[in-house]
Parts: sequence; structure tokens; C-alpha cells
Amino acid sequence: MYTISASQLQDALLHVCDVIIDSEGMLTELDTIIGDGDHGIGMKTGFSAMRTLLQKQRFEDAYTLMKESGMMLIKVMGGTSGVIFGTLFIGGLSALKDKDPVTVQDFAEYIDLSTKAIEQRGKVHQGDKTMYDALCAARDEMLRASGEGADVSAFFRAGAEGAERGAESTRPMMSRIGRSKNFRDKTVGHPDSGAVSTSLIFRALADSFS
Repeated sequence: MYTISASQLQDALLHVCDVIIDSEGMLTELDTIIGDGDHGIGMKTGFSAMRTLLQKQRFEDAYTLMKESGMMLIKVMGGTSGVIFGTLFIGGLSALKDKDPVTVQDFAEYIDLSTKAIEQRGKVHQGDKTMYDALCAARDEMLRASGEGADVSAFFRAGAEGAERGAESTRPMMSRIGRSKNFRDKTVGHPDSGAVSTSLIFRALADSFS
């Protein structure tokens, strides 16, 4: 399989929503240690609303699917997390415009553009101990796995493995940005909750396309 239909992607996003919702307790516990303790609740709220949207309506193209999903996160979650995770969905939309089905190369470009949009909007860099660390690692692996003839399953698996490594790489870091920076030394030894959420998203996508 070398292309991704809107229907397949929508089903995968429904699985993403289920995983994030089920992980609320773990994400809340982690954010209680190194943050304000509201990350898990915010993610559950946003992805619950997205799940309702995806259950009510079928989307005919990936562009509209990802746009509506991202806008729902921004609308419902609010705050920095809503903007950042919403941008993960809408920041690279130009790569999906007028394309159905989407190729692996299209989706790799989409993730690349979304990563760059988050960097610009959040003024964030690798090593700041944020979701960006996991996202960059996922992006890099997906770009590497998107060569000609790339298999969709292997492509998403590469992204998941990259995101998980990126999330784990935040464990020894000290937070440099956002509210968690106020906890300074306390953040060392624990992975960033946003990075863990990002790894859960990419792993759920990989599981759906396996």
C-alpha cells in the first residue's frame, strides 16, 4: 500500500482519539510532576470533541479532514496546548490541497510543514523539552522513510519510533519554555507530557496502518 485515502486516515484519527482519551490519567500524572497537572485533561477534552466530529461526519479528502480536526482542537482546548496541537493538524495543509488519495511523500511534506509551523508559532527549538522534540524526531524518520515505493505501514511505524525516541530524549532535559520551565530542576528525570502525547498520536497512527 503506497497511498492513504481520506477514509483510512479518518479511521486512524478515531483510533488516535481513543488512545489520547484513554491516556488521560497517565498524562495528568506526568504533568502533575513537572507542570500544572492539566495537560491530560486538556488533551482528553480536545480529542473527545474531535472524536465526536469524526463520528458524525465522513470527510471526502484529507485536507478537509485534517483542517476540521485541527480547528476543533484549537476551539475546544484553548490555550497554548490547543494552538500547538491544532497547528500539528493544520500547519501543513498546503501539502494535502487537492490531493486524494494522499501519497506517503505528501504526508511526509505535511508533517514537515506542520513541524516548521509549530517552530515558528511557538518560538521553540529542539532541546527545550517540549512536544517539538518528539515531533522533530517523528518528522525526520518519516522523511527518511518516504522514498519512492515507500510502504504506508513502514512509513507510519518509522514516525512512531522516531516520536517515541524523541519523547524519551526529553527525560534528562530541563524545561526551558512554557509553564513547566518554572519547575526547573524538578523537570529533570521525567519526559515532557506534550512529547509523550505526541508519541501516542504517532504510535496510534502506526497501529492503525499496520
